[in-house]
Amino acid sequence: MRILSLDTSFSTFNLSVVEKGEVKLIHYINSEKKTLELLPSALEELKLHPSDFDAFAVSIGVGYLTSLRIGVTFVKTIAYILKKPVVSYENLFLLAYFTSAPMPRIPYLAVSTNLLYRIYNEDHFSEVKIYKGEKLQGTGITVRTSKYTELTSEQIVYPFFPFSAYGGIYAYEKLKNNPEGDNLFSIEPLYIKPPV
Repeated sequence: MRILSLDTSFSTFNLSVVEKGEVKLIHYINSEKKTLELLPSALEELKLHPSDFDAFAVSIGVGYLTSLRIGVTFVKTIAYILKKPVVSYENLFLLAYFTSAPMPRIPYLAVSTNLLYRIYNEDHFSEVKIYKGEKLQGTGITVRTSKYTELTSEQIVYPFFPFSAYGGIYAYEKLKNNPEGDNLFSIEPLYIKPPV
């Protein structure tokens, strides 16, 4: 199974190709251009044709809503046209799931002026929360770009975490048990606050 995974959570985006559960390509773009402009040119440059893939994976956040909506809409449209399955993933979940660390694990990311986090303890994930200065007990997990690096007493700070690659691996595992993937029409970006 060959999966194209796309993460447009922030102003930069990354895409990955996962084949038979192994990452074959990670492409990361940090540019002044907008996601909608970068996405088609990146696929063309890498000679990646959506019809060559068996399935797709896409990040639903947390992140910037405009770029997330572009990525989600792009993947849903391509999947619908090609009649291929899609698996959505959330980057806070991936940080906790793919990091070997003592429980509870507290993945967190800065999005604009907010710090968003979840608490993962064994098989339970809390809802996504906005940090308001409360004391958190556990292992904090984030990426270097976060301005909050002392949220908890124990920290794991990745210099880079390719969400699309881990999302593709997660999608591969999920599709082995559920080949239909997620309900295409229920995949939406993760809204922390109700849309206005």
